[in-house]
Amino acid sequence: MIRIETRGASVFATLDAPATRHALSDAMVAGLADAVARAEAQPHIRALVIRGAGGTFCAGGDFSRFRELMASAAPAEGPDPIARFNRGFGALLERLQACAVATIAVVEGAAIGGGVGLAAACDFVLAAGDAKFGMPEVTLGLPPAQIAPFVAARLGGAAALRLMLTGRRIDAAQALACGLADEAHEAAALDARLHALLAELGRAEPAALRATKAIVRRRQTEALDPTLNFAAHAFAAALRSGTAAEGLAALSAKRPAAWVTGIDGAPA
Repeated sequence: MIRIETRGASVFATLDAPATRHALSDAMVAGLADAVARAEAQPHIRALVIRGAGGTFCAGGDFSRFRELMASAAPAEGPDPIARFNRGFGALLERLQACAVATIAVVEGAAIGGGVGLAAACDFVLAAGDAKFGMPEVTLGLPPAQIAPFVAARLGGAAALRLMLTGRRIDAAQALACGLADEAHEAAALDARLHALLAELGRAEPAALRATKAIVRRRQTEALDPTLNFAAHAFAAALRSGTAAEGLAALSAKRPAAWVTGIDGAPA
């Protein structure tokens, strides 16, 4: 189960399947994709926050589903259902990484396997002091198939391999040191830091925030020249929309711009 709520300028997606420690079932993956779509569909939204209920982030893949699929032999022709199921999670990570708004993973307790992949695909990772990160797939006889490219993109290939090839677990301080987490805070301070970050994002003009993400993501798959052309058009559109005039007027008057919101979505 996943709970999706819009609060002010943010969408919150809370993984809530405590019996499985929020394992990534078909329904969970579909729910996360829905959360991305909801965030992108609301023009005022700046951020999507992903968090696990009850102090645990995500235990990784749903092995009960894999056991069901393993009960049947691989088909003589066509894709293996196991591969199709596995690839579906990779599609979610692609969707999350390409999300038009800022994405924030709040990691408390365990982030294992696919849970690490979810965090790695986000723009910001806030870790609680008790957070543990691990990718034990190779110790179970499996490759970390869909998460490996996203973890490598965040950490760099060599650092990612050191974690994935050993299957070791690391704590919040180690995750911070290697780049898997961006910030680490004790549990009592974590909510306050999340709210402060959302308030920072609330100062961004929504379309400018989305354009900034789009420029950076395009450069990851396109040559520099077409990326700069895209950026120039985005810049011109922003100037002609009137938002820059409002931003400069607000700066001159030493007041918040018209689009600035607090955590609850009310004007700051």
